[in-house]
Amino acid sequence: MAKEKKVVYEDQEVVVALAPRDEELPDLVLGIIKEKGFPMFFDEIVKEFSGIAGEDRLRKAVNHLLALGKLVEYPDGSLGIPSMKWEPRRSRRRRRKRTPRIMSEIASPKTYYIPPEH
Repeated sequence: MAKEKKVVYEDQEVVVALAPRDEELPDLVLGIIKEKGFPMFFDEIVKEFSGIAGEDRLRKAVNHLLALGKLVEYPDGSLGIPSMKWEPRRSRRRRRKRTPRIMSEIASPKTYYIPPEH
């Protein structure tokens, strides 16, 4: 992925990492699309984040990026950065456009539990 994982525990067989928070997801989605270098379909983005973030959280992040103008939805339903070159990869057009919405969680300040140091 585009950003380093926050590793909590690492073993020879297992690596336990923290999942990204909702406010971190939009930047991670942008990073993945930039890394690939071409517009991606939503299901491809979901596969990239499988086991890390759920489909609903990703949909919120994508809609947030669309509302900010950092992502564009092309006629075939693929998502890319406005400056990207677009070539249709699927012949069928997307029936319904996505609804751009700002994520309210990002606007409000968060307080996370910080365990006391001993």
